[in-house]
Amino acid sequence: MVWMTPHRPVAMISPAEARRRANVELAGFPASITEAYIDFTQRGDVVLLRYFVLGIMQFYLARPPQLPLTELPGTTRLVQDLGCDSLTIIDMLFLVERLLDIRLSDDELSRATTIEGMVELFHGRAALNNKASV
Repeated sequence: MVWMTPHRPVAMISPAEARRRANVELAGFPASITEAYIDFTQRGDVVLLRYFVLGIMQFYLARPPQLPLTELPGTTRLVQDLGCDSLTIIDMLFLVERLLDIRLSDDELSRATTIEGMVELFHGRAALNNKASV
């Protein structure tokens, strides 16, 4: 069962800047990940955020699961179930931080232990960042 949490939209980066970042940071990723990122920056839809964050995570996993991460339950644990090590998490974290122009603290990151927790963390920080820039 795929999880879904309703959220208010978060749009924060101009279309030109989103395309520039996608061209630089997401070179080599599937086009669907790039488009989900660009669409998220304009519409703020958490479903798009989930798709591109989990697509990035899947790219970094040494042993991806049989199902795409987007089809796994939100309670799927990053370390125990997916085998994420600290390097995988840091690589993904830094990339998403650059894409969304956000910064996460070590404390925030340590609380994100599941797929849902990771996406919620990025969405929450992006929403805070957007409110601060308005």
